[in-house]
Amino acid sequence: MNGQNLNQEDIDIIVEQVLAKMGKSTLIVLTTANGYHQEIATQLEIWPGIQWHILANQLSTGELAAVHHLGNQVHWDGVNPSQWLNHYEQILFPFLDFATLGEVSNGLYLTPASQLFQYALMKGIPTYALDYQCDLNNELNQLLGLSSNVAMRKRTALQLSNITKLGAKIGSLLTIKAYMLGIPEQRDSVLVSSMPSGYITLNEVKNKGVSAYTLQDNLTDLAAEYIKEQQLQ
Repeated sequence: MNGQNLNQEDIDIIVEQVLAKMGKSTLIVLTTANGYHQEIATQLEIWPGIQWHILANQLSTGELAAVHHLGNQVHWDGVNPSQWLNHYEQILFPFLDFATLGEVSNGLYLTPASQLFQYALMKGIPTYALDYQCDLNNELNQLLGLSSNVAMRKRTALQLSNITKLGAKIGSLLTIKAYMLGIPEQRDSVLVSSMPSGYITLNEVKNKGVSAYTLQDNLTDLAAEYIKEQQLQ
């Protein structure tokens, strides 16, 4: 690229690349998800000050396709997780699933995801996870029809509570964004209570269109983020 022919767009791209390299080195660990791939990836893309590194597995091809543009893909051979994690300042599980949640909650090390989750906690590395996949009270699992069993909802809530006691931060995009970007929060605990009735879901917003709602309406987190994103376009 000829420096004399740089236009503003070229300069902006270079600045973004430099800032990305200066950002906090953050490992994304992918697990399989039932939905919200693109919606979550779109939000992560605009989080400033983060240098993303992506670890996928053979089953997370769809998840990798959604987030691969965020940063470079890395590989772990399964050896010495403690040393391997030294490259990263924090770790995010954007699609924390039931299997990984169950393993970490019960102290099991059956998969690479659960191993890295628990080793990161042991090393004191800030460990974050979005709960859209693994909290049965959340919008996605309600839409999938997985929230009917009260006993199962209580069990997953207990598991989420268990891993927060171990030091992990679990919650919505807004909650985890606040933690990772250092935005002051009024509360320190993660909400795992059921979603109040009357909330407008992302699915409803997409079906009726963004123009039918405002940010003052009773929106779920993802519905609100989706409306903000569309209004900026």
